[in-house]
Amino acid sequence: MTLQSSVTASVQSDRVEFEYTVENVGDDPEELTFRSALKADFAVLEGDDEVWRASDGQMFAQMIQTESLDAGDSETFPGAWENPEPGDYTVVATLNTSGDDAEARADFSV
Repeated sequence: MTLQSSVTASVQSDRVEFEYTVENVGDDPEELTFRSALKADFAVLEGDDEVWRASDGQMFAQMIQTESLDAGDSETFPGAWENPEPGDYTVVATLNTSGDDAEARADFSV
């Protein structure tokens, strides 16, 4: 897979907004096969402990969907953590595809 990904965390007064970008850095289109209606997920870690996950408590349609990401194109997935406690964290963003999953991490403080 020729996907490259990155995630950013923007701390606001009452939330942290995430942007997870996946880019096809190869010369050919990449076919992405998503396992469900959830295309990307965000988890927040404090040290080794997971303190929040965007998909927790959520339900997603169980369906296989396929999308093509052309060479040089990218797709961005947003997320937000509401009312976080002060601390030092790491966000882990993952692409919910079958096969090789793309993942990106970024440290941030609230």
